[in-house]
Amino acid sequence: MNKLKILLTITAIGILLHVLHFISLIYMWDYYTELYKATEDRVVFGKYNFIIGYVSSVILFIGLCLSFKCIYTIIKQGYFTELARKLMRLAGSIFLFSGVITSIFDIIRVANGMKESVAIEIILVDFLLTIVGLIVLIIADMARTGYQLKSENDLTI
Repeated sequence: MNKLKILLTITAIGILLHVLHFISLIYMWDYYTELYKATEDRVVFGKYNFIIGYVSSVILFIGLCLSFKCIYTIIKQGYFTELARKLMRLAGSIFLFSGVITSIFDIIRVANGMKESVAIEIILVDFLLTIVGLIVLIIADMARTGYQLKSENDLTI
């Protein structure tokens, strides 16, 4: 349980950092708008680059919130519960989706002239997010099997 509490704390810190990011976007909206307007003709997706980044941040924030709820549920109710399994599967799907989509966008950016040294590091982070999503989905399947075995065991007693 101590490892889960550490993971819960790290997830809470990630959520807090995303909230601070969103607050800074709101607080410095004019600055970001001017920055993106000045660079929109030099980037691949133009004026949509800001929207793509913002939407991917929101998707990651939702995944982190679901992960937090899942870990909290596991700590309070146990690992083999239906709610924990559903939350874990949903969070894994969101991380997998986000990792794949952002990887595709970053590969398109590299193909259209983005600096490779910077882009490769970003793409590697995207692939790590994809791997995390797959791992969470695998663990969710294991939790489903454990939940079924626990339910059968509870019926036989």
